[in-house]
Order: sequence, then C-alpha cells, then structure tokens
Amino acid sequence: MTDRMLKSFIYLNEAALADYVSGLEGGLRGPVSRRSMTTGSADGGVDMKVAKAGVARNKESEESSTITDTPQARFNRFLGLVNQDPEAVGWLEVMDPGVDLPKANVGITINVECEIYVPDAVNAIEQIGELSKMLDTMDSLLPYANVFGLDTTGLPTEAEREAVKGFTALQDLTGGKTVMVGDLDDTNWRIAGQVLPQHLRGEIDGRATVVGKITAAWPKGKWKPMLALPGTSLIPREQRRQMERQGPGPGEEQNFLEGPAVMLDVLAIYR
Repeated sequence: MTDRMLKSFIYLNEAALADYVSGLEGGLRGPVSRRSMTTGSADGGVDMKVAKAGVARNKESEESSTITDTPQARFNRFLGLVNQDPEAVGWLEVMDPGVDLPKANVGITINVECEIYVPDAVNAIEQIGELSKMLDTMDSLLPYANVFGLDTTGLPTEAEREAVKGFTALQDLTGGKTVMVGDLDDTNWRIAGQVLPQHLRGEIDGRATVVGKITAAWPKGKWKPMLALPGTSLIPREQRRQMERQGPGPGEEQNFLEGPAVMLDVLAIYR
C-alpha cells in the first residue's frame, strides 16, 4: 500500500480519526508555523570607493507560512503509523478475504477493498422521508386547488397521506444514519457498517476501500435483517431475534444479510 497515495474520500469520520491518531501519537498536532529568511549584500552599483573599502549593505527577505493538520494528512499519517506495527495496534489489511477475515476478531481494524452499496431496504426508508416532505407540501397547497380550478382526482386521500407519513418514524429512529454493505472478491464474506450523514462526502456506490473496526461477526447460515444490523435500532430486540431465528421467507433474501459477515464501525471509505 502507498500511504501517501491521493485519495478521494466518500466518507471520513474525522472525530474518530482524531481519537485514533491521538492514541497512537500521544496527542494531536496543532498548526505549524514555518519561517525562512534569505540574506545577501548590495553595493549600490556605482560607488567603487565604498566597494573597495569592503562596506556593503545587507539585504534580507523573510517568508512565513502556517501548515494545518488536515483530515487527509492526518489519515495518511494514521496509515503510516498502523503499518509500522500492525499486530500491536490490531490492524489488518485484508488481501485475501477468505483467509484473512475468518481469523479477524472483534476489535480488529481492517482495511479492505470491495464493491459497496446501500441495500434496497435501507434506501426505501430514505425515500419515505422524501415522500413525506412532498406530501407535506401537497397538504399546504390543496386548500388552494379549488380556487385555481385544479383537478385533484387521483391524488392520495388525507388518510392515505397520514398513513405514509407515519412510516417516517422509521427514519427518525435511524437518526439520519444509513447502512452500507460491501461485497468482497472471490469469497462469500461480506461487510456492513453504519454511515453517519455528517461525515458523508459522496455517493455510496461502486468500488472503494473501507477502513473500520469490527464490532460484530456472524457465520455462514445465519441471517441478520438489514433494518436490524448490530448497532441499528429500527426493529425492537425481540422482533429482531425472531426474524434472525426464522431467516428470510421466500423472496425476502434481499432484506437480510447472510453470513459469513462482519459489522464495522466505519472510519473511512475512499477511492
């Protein structure tokens, strides 16, 4: 791995990154000021007597600059630190998922390249939130429909609109969080992790490198509902356990994540 390679971050949890680097370096770096000075001499160009006497005027110039420890620079430094002694800090660069992940315990931080996406079940909740906003706008405009002679035939009834808005409680439970899933090459292992909206910088879709700490793992043959992955709170615990025991019904496989899989506390996603 080239620690200083240029990275385009899709996601970077800067608060978690600061904690990691602080723990490894024993503190965080503040802004660094740099000064450079050059000196020379000038003889004025015309008075030969003065030049022969060895007298010259000094000429000085000074430049100053301040360097800030940016998140990108901090992340590159973090990679350099963990690569110096990966075993001591619990760091694993996943090169062969089928071999590396079975021996990765909870608490290990992994770096893995995979194909990432947001599951349809999670996307549906986000779309409900957008639909609810649209229905709120409709509610505010409907009183004026008769005034302007607008045809409201076929529009959702008030009861239907309120029913849809009721589903936004699901989105409220997530606190705006979303869940990403990563499919790994040449193996049936998969990764998943919550993504906080305030740290999101791009679209979660396509090939990317994911860095995160393992918080849970489950074996092949065990299923986890997408809306109740470890760390989420969309479904009550008892209902979640029942769903895990039963597994998906016919046609419901896309709403579950089958093991072997690991859940991550995601630090960064980049290309």
